[in-house]
Amino acid sequence: MSLAAIEVPSLEQLTGPQRSAILVMYLEQDTARSVLSHFDDEELQQVGEAMATLEHLPAFLVQDVVSTFIRDLHEACLVPTSGVAYAMGVLPELVEPTRRPRLVSGLRRTLSSRLADEMARHPARTVAALLRDEHAQTRAVALLLIGEDQAAAVLAEFDDYERNDLAVRMAQVERLPGDLVDEIEDSLVTALRDQDSVGWEIKGVDRTAKILGRLDPDSQAVLLEEIAEERPELSETLRKRMVVFDDLGSMDDRSMQAVLKSIERDKLVIALRGAPADLLDLVLRNMSSRAAADLAEEIDVLGPKPKAVVEGARDDILQTVLKLKEEGVVTLAIGGGGEMM
Repeated sequence: MSLAAIEVPSLEQLTGPQRSAILVMYLEQDTARSVLSHFDDEELQQVGEAMATLEHLPAFLVQDVVSTFIRDLHEACLVPTSGVAYAMGVLPELVEPTRRPRLVSGLRRTLSSRLADEMARHPARTVAALLRDEHAQTRAVALLLIGEDQAAAVLAEFDDYERNDLAVRMAQVERLPGDLVDEIEDSLVTALRDQDSVGWEIKGVDRTAKILGRLDPDSQAVLLEEIAEERPELSETLRKRMVVFDDLGSMDDRSMQAVLKSIERDKLVIALRGAPADLLDLVLRNMSSRAAADLAEEIDVLGPKPKAVVEGARDDILQTVLKLKEEGVVTLAIGGGGEMM
């Protein structure tokens, strides 16, 4: 999401984080600090990003946000907490201290969806990777604590042996101490949230492929062959993504001329819509003046195309380029030092 300043002319166009950001900026610092202490890390991140999009707010908009918040707060105060929150947070305080731990543990197991909700925010492979660091019995209990569809998706990320072992362990569970289950839930929720707080989103496959694309061809071949022995699909994906469409702007004129002879014009027009300026310039300067003018005009008048169509055209051209590279017809200067591929 871009953090560039945007205009927000009406209350309806504001997102939830933007409304929260306006309220925080409106409140005195001590009050705002008290309010923000109840936000989790992800919510604070969203509010911080929203703040960066808000500049030169008109007074009426701030007033609308504040008045709407006060109205909602008044309505919420009529019923101070939801049914589940009341049962989990208030009801235990209304019974004798000696009965409280057992009541809380029983209600938590019946009503709490905390672990399932936290796991749902992460891809199944991420959850599976986290569970692999846990004892096998902990894995089994964790899968029993979440929804069937969610558990099945996580279970599918394990190999056959691990799946079989987990299925047997899950089937043998009949009764577990509440304290043990609570401990497992707490530790896994904390671990998943820690991943959010200390990490950042990164496309591992794409970044790895780009790094491999900077290796010399012999090293690439050896590494991809070794990966293919255990993960053939991953090896093929890495091979295809080592060079992306934008990298074609690094080709020399002779290579681009060879490419232009081997690709369909219709696909070229679609692929170049929104392409980097250096790539478009490379294509146009390796065509005749008349052909370049016609192509530029076609690109300008081309209507919007679905993202999948544009990506498909670019991938077709890229695969043609990679084939020509393997045949020694074209070169790609990429990576540090301008090494040639």
